[in-house]
Amino acid sequence: MLYLIGLGLSWKDLSLKALEAIQKCDEIYLETYTSLADFSKLQLERLTGKKIHALTRKQVEETQPFFKQKQKDVALLIHGDPLSATTHTEIILEAKKRKIKIEIIHAPSILAAAAETGLQLYKFGKTASIPFPQKNFKPESFFDIFEQNQKIGAHTLFLLDLNPDTNKFLTIKQAIDILYIIATNRASDIFTKLKLIGCARLGQKTQKIVYTSVRQLPKVNFGKPPYCLIIPAKLNFKEEEFLRSLK
Repeated sequence: MLYLIGLGLSWKDLSLKALEAIQKCDEIYLETYTSLADFSKLQLERLTGKKIHALTRKQVEETQPFFKQKQKDVALLIHGDPLSATTHTEIILEAKKRKIKIEIIHAPSILAAAAETGLQLYKFGKTASIPFPQKNFKPESFFDIFEQNQKIGAHTLFLLDLNPDTNKFLTIKQAIDILYIIATNRASDIFTKLKLIGCARLGQKTQKIVYTSVRQLPKVNFGKPPYCLIIPAKLNFKEEEFLRSLK
C-alpha cells in the first residue's frame, strides 16, 4: 500500500488518521520542494518514532523510491493536501499502472485557507504560480490567467515559487514587481488600478493578511514565508466588509 499523506499547513494539522497510517508503514518519505513548513523532518521523526527520508523534486518525479518497496506499506508525506499539486496526481496514475494500492489522507491546504481573507471560495478562478525569473525563462502565462479571471469576475490566487536549492520563496514584493513589469510591457492598466491581498503563513497562528493598493503592498513587512498573493475581482458587500475589518 502507498499512502499519500497530507501534513496540512501547520504543526498541529497532522490528523489521527495520518498518524495511524504512518505508524503502520515500513518506509516513510517526505516531499520537501513544494513548501516550507513551520516544523522539521526531525520533529516529525520524534512525533512518529519513525525514520523519514527527505526527497528532492527529482526523486519524487523521476527516481520515485516509494514505488520500489511494492510488498510493503510506504508513505509519502506532503505539505498541505496531497492532491493540491499535479505531481501527486501523476503518482496516483503511476501507482495504478503498477497495480499498487493507494490511499489518500487529506489535510488543510492553501486552496481552502485562502478563504481566511474573507473572499468566497466559489468566486475564485484558476490558480497560478509565479516562478523566479531566470535567464531565458520568463513565462507570462500566470498574467494571462489573471486577465482571464478578471474578465469573468473571478478572484486570482497566485502561489509564489519556492527555490528548493536555497529554500527561499519569491516574496510578495518580487511577485508584484514581476506583474507590474508584464502589465507595463503590455500597456495594460488593469493591474495597476486594483487593490491586492498579501498573505503570509496562512493556516498558522502567526498568519498575516493585508489588503491594500498595489503601490502600498510591497512596503509591508510580511515576515517569514510561505507567501501567496491574491487579486480580487469585483467584491460583494460581505467580502468588502470582511476585508475592511482586517487589521
